[in-house]
Amino acid sequence: MPTLYQILGVRPSASADEVRRAYKQKALETHPDKLEPGASNEEKERAERSFQEVHEAFLILGDEEKRRAYDIRIHIPTSLSYRNASDEVKRRIEERAEWQRQQQELYKVEMAEMRERNRIAREKARERAQKAAEQAKMMQSMVDELFKLTPEWEQRKLSVQQRRDGRLNGNPRWSTVQ
Repeated sequence: MPTLYQILGVRPSASADEVRRAYKQKALETHPDKLEPGASNEEKERAERSFQEVHEAFLILGDEEKRRAYDIRIHIPTSLSYRNASDEVKRRIEERAEWQRQQQELYKVEMAEMRERNRIAREKARERAQKAAEQAKMMQSMVDELFKLTPEWEQRKLSVQQRRDGRLNGNPRWSTVQ
């Protein structure tokens, strides 16, 4: 299995600029559109796989952090691979995988609960707003009915408002507008 450096045809010490240039060159060489129109399906699939490998190699080698991680990974001695790992290491790996699976399930459950709580909170807020609007409408209709039953209240309200306006306008100390 060739390394990503071999796929792009660059040295492991190649600069980011050299990697980019090698990617452009290899992409032009391996692009599936370069095939003859009468190419077989097998040739097309092979060209697509080759182009995909070049693209993946560039994605990893073009990113400094991913490249560093890849370099570390390919230089690990084979004695530390999973096949040669001790039973203790294998057990830890399996426990870690099980823990990760449990955490993902827990996360999904918690997210579902949070979504449900948010939905209930939105529904309650909508109901409160609707109830407040109904109560305001009911109060306004009650006040309107009271004014209809006793029309002199409307006259009193207007006279009080006029006297208040007169006092405020007549005395500059009470005026809110200067």
